[in-house]
Amino acid sequence: MKNTIKYISENWKQKLIILVVGLFLGWIIFGGKSESTNEHEGHQHASENAAVAPTIWTCSMHPQIQQPSEGDCPICGMDLIPLDNSSSNSSPAIIEMNETAMKLANVQTTKIEKGKAVKEILLNGKVQVDERKISSQAIHFDGRIEKLMVNFEGEKVREGQTLARVYAPKLVSAQQELLQSLKTKDSYPELVKAAEQKLKFWKLSADQINSIKESGEVLQYFEIKADASGYVIKRNVAEGNYAKAGSILFEIADLSHVWVVFDAYEKDLAFIKKGAEIEFTISAIPGKTFNSKVSNIDPVIDAKKRTLSIRTELNNQDLLVKPEMFASGIIHAEINQMNNALLVPKSAIMWTGKRSVSYVKVDGGFEMREIVLGESLGDFYIVTDGLEENEEVVSKGTFTVDAAAQLNNKYSMMNRPESKKGVPNLQGYASMDFSMKLEQLLSSYFALKDILVETKAKEGKIAAKMVMSNLMKMMPNDAALKGKAVEFWKEKYPVLHDHLVEIMNSDDIKIQRKAFKPFSEALIGTLKSLGAGKNKVFIQFCPMADSDSGAFWLSSEEKIMNPYFGDMMLHCGEVTDTIIHEEPKSNPQQHQHQH
Repeated sequence: MKNTIKYISENWKQKLIILVVGLFLGWIIFGGKSESTNEHEGHQHASENAAVAPTIWTCSMHPQIQQPSEGDCPICGMDLIPLDNSSSNSSPAIIEMNETAMKLANVQTTKIEKGKAVKEILLNGKVQVDERKISSQAIHFDGRIEKLMVNFEGEKVREGQTLARVYAPKLVSAQQELLQSLKTKDSYPELVKAAEQKLKFWKLSADQINSIKESGEVLQYFEIKADASGYVIKRNVAEGNYAKAGSILFEIADLSHVWVVFDAYEKDLAFIKKGAEIEFTISAIPGKTFNSKVSNIDPVIDAKKRTLSIRTELNNQDLLVKPEMFASGIIHAEINQMNNALLVPKSAIMWTGKRSVSYVKVDGGFEMREIVLGESLGDFYIVTDGLEENEEVVSKGTFTVDAAAQLNNKYSMMNRPESKKGVPNLQGYASMDFSMKLEQLLSSYFALKDILVETKAKEGKIAAKMVMSNLMKMMPNDAALKGKAVEFWKEKYPVLHDHLVEIMNSDDIKIQRKAFKPFSEALIGTLKSLGAGKNKVFIQFCPMADSDSGAFWLSSEEKIMNPYFGDMMLHCGEVTDTIIHEEPKSNPQQHQHQH
């Protein structure tokens, strides 16, 4: 509990520091400008006789709150401050900042350059026995196991070692036949050959047969010898058991060469090729890194996990690596069609729901600009639209700049312009059956959200399976959709599906919450277009989630219950929008969904 309180305290200290720096920047950037307006003595304006504009009061954390009088913020309870409209720059997307202010706030910029696009693919897997190195030790005749020389799994054996002693009545009779045929070998030599052949069929060696012929004695017991060296990985027999011919007594594996098998998601398969270099570590062997190549890619996807097995091989002469050990791998895959891609640091990106924005350096300050991102490449993203080569973006101190923009009523994460494209209203294209299934999906989503609020990873996997069960009833080829809604759902469905699989396959609450963010964003877009039935759904946002990049989620109630932090910051966030039931328009193609 003390650690939790300490974490919350330190986290809020950081936020307050950013807020104070933002306030101070606002004073540096905009303070004292009123004097400049008085430099031209005698210069008169008609506005001088006009009444002084009333002071507007706003919240430093929620600039959308604007009131004509002092008071407390209705969202967070902080004291309201006067709204500063003295900026000489009229563009709401540009926040002015001089070199002094940048140094004070430790703001750094990075030039956008082209580079080779290399995607990092993270993989999880296990060490497995090389299936080509497994030998099945069978018995070739019926018999009773009189004595076992190998009594437990994991025991090391060598080729030719005696594994068991067997009493076999049929072999005793066959030896007697051989000895009887020797008495008439001059008259009937074919009988000797037939008797020898019967013993060879039961896998007696030539030396054993000759020994019987020379001694003239019948062997009562026969030894089962190992066909290969290795470790016993399975024992299927016990002393006193009766074994039928062809039964597998032992399975022996040579562990000097093993496989490491990784699970790869569908979305990464296009970047994984046979022969690709793979670097991996094994959790049980800290400090050691292994390098190998992809030797095999399974041709069939696992229907339940929606993953594909990627195999690499490892020389294990020292037997340091054991089967079933966990491994973590990484493949650096070059994206061939993007060898001269524009790359932007991840630290320069801020997420506002589905959109991503950066602060771009312009004359006199920084412009908030919406950009379109491509693949994630380690510490960088590929930029497909919104930035040009040699432009500079804020790569350090991004949230300090955003805080200054908030305080001066500029565009920011908390006060951003609406998308020009709008949200299509497709409710008229969905049947009643599809809408009911969507409501069931939403209901199971709320259950998953509540479990994440309670920070229960194991129950989260179970809840995610229920969401998946409802989602699988809404396949993209569902006849319950028509027109534009068909293509719309074909885009949304795989996004929902893939991120839901990530939640289902992980026992780590951090990974589950990481995947819950894009899943929620896709579901929000779906409900805005296709409707939420008779439900009133609240869209909620926490700016501190996902390492301060912010994250949205859906709730059936207005009260904030944060699924990204749980008890750490249970009520961090605010309601940004609501989705309510609307009757479908007569011609939905001509309308946009409004809130």
